[in-house]
Amino acid sequence: MSDFDAAWPHGSQDAIGQAAEFLVWSNLITQSAGGLHPFLPELDRGIDAVIHRLSDRAYLALQVKGKTSVQHDEAPIAVYENHLFTLDQVVIGVHLDGDHLGPFALVADAATFKKKAARIVDRGRVLLVANMPTHPIPGHKWTENLVPFDGLAERLGARRFALPPPAPVEPVSDEDRVFGFWGEQEVKRRLATLEDCGLFRPFPDNETAEVLIRRLATGATLAIQVKTGRLKEPHDRIGVMVNRSNFVAEPTTFIVVLAWLLPERRFHETCLVIPSDQLPSVAATMGTDYEVHFRPARSRQSSRLDRYRVPLESLADTFNQKLIGPS
Repeated sequence: MSDFDAAWPHGSQDAIGQAAEFLVWSNLITQSAGGLHPFLPELDRGIDAVIHRLSDRAYLALQVKGKTSVQHDEAPIAVYENHLFTLDQVVIGVHLDGDHLGPFALVADAATFKKKAARIVDRGRVLLVANMPTHPIPGHKWTENLVPFDGLAERLGARRFALPPPAPVEPVSDEDRVFGFWGEQEVKRRLATLEDCGLFRPFPDNETAEVLIRRLATGATLAIQVKTGRLKEPHDRIGVMVNRSNFVAEPTTFIVVLAWLLPERRFHETCLVIPSDQLPSVAATMGTDYEVHFRPARSRQSSRLDRYRVPLESLADTFNQKLIGPS
């Protein structure tokens, strides 16, 4: 055991793991110049992050394992087999050496990890164990899966990606931020009832997607941006703005619009679920924003938004249907 291991209090494996994870996330962001964007789980169900690869809009599910103890140039890492939901998930093993990561990382997709790892049974669950070398060792079964840590983003497919410069935006009032926060929490609360799905939020929050929902068994992933307007009266109309500076129209990204009824202090029972690739055709363009005008209460006049109306109580079912099959 190293002096660094001894410095960690007993039972601190979770702290070691999280320290390693955040060092990996920060390095992926910097190595890719923002082209790899981490979304972290609201509830840890075995996937440590979903990475949005902005160059091709792909979503990569990662599990990171960090170890501090080394014996004979090996640091064993272990993954529960039932946490490798799809064969394209990526396992990343790193050696936490003091306050930094070692020069090499083990990178293997789930198919490779299942094939090469040893199997042990831990309290009725299969644990996959890899004796990760801390540096390339000739003849070692895992040496071919080592990559220099400073090339980790490249190994995950990051290419030079120029993020668009942020457009000047109107400052948002604290009141608007509070209502927006309530809307996001309401959407996440309802989607969390889909027991076979995981919810993820971005770090940093700098693209269209504010929430990811991923079906664990299939890897189908959808992105959501939540907009919340305020109604003084039930039959009023709200207007919400969607920033165009970081907007990317994709059929797997959705805009969800909620309305907060001020007198009753509750959300209106009707919301909108708009695929982002259809938003430009139903929204007005106002400078650097798209503007959506929505009357939650039904009226005799038809609206081009009618096809996107969804009962709020059916929001989880709506996204459940959209997640059927690979996205």
